[in-house]
Amino acid sequence: MDKTRFVLGVMLIVGVPPAVLFWLFIHPIAGFWRRVGPVIAYAVVGTLCGAIAVAVYHFRSEILGADLGTSWILVFLGAIPYAASAWISILTKRHLKARIFVGIPELSKSDSGGVLLQEGVYAVVRHPRYLSVIIGTTGFAMVVNYVGAYLMVLGTIPALFLVAIVEERELAARFGDDYEQYRTRVPAIIPRLPKRSEKRPKEGK
Repeated sequence: MDKTRFVLGVMLIVGVPPAVLFWLFIHPIAGFWRRVGPVIAYAVVGTLCGAIAVAVYHFRSEILGADLGTSWILVFLGAIPYAASAWISILTKRHLKARIFVGIPELSKSDSGGVLLQEGVYAVVRHPRYLSVIIGTTGFAMVVNYVGAYLMVLGTIPALFLVAIVEERELAARFGDDYEQYRTRVPAIIPRLPKRSEKRPKEGK
């Protein structure tokens, strides 16, 4: 199990940070990438993120840091948020076409702007993919149980909130008032607890 946890930990630190950085490189200057086109954008940013992934892999042991050991309680508990993450991901993909999933609307000059998603899981949170990543990486880190894995999760959370902020600037520009109304109605990443319905007066007998 120790070797399995190490391999899973390497997958986590090599896969997640470059993926988050990819969108941090894309969204703030989406206008520039739109002018050069998606092929060049993916080639340049993809190469950069690939180089980061290679560097992380090279220093994988140092980045993972101290091994806190196998804890079957954490393995069991970590499986719960990971399963929840998978469920949110399935719900999200019901509404996302492949071209939207990989960011073509943000990068294509000829794209019409797409459709503002407001139904299903998008009626609960505006960024279910980011919620899925946060929950899933948390569960994954609990299974891995390396100090570096936990630190990576702690760094991923504010990074994804930052990605959401810069992404929403584009969405507001593309969808205008419709998006502003949607934003006031639906939380970004953390779902709101449902409000208690007012108690109905008891009917007299």
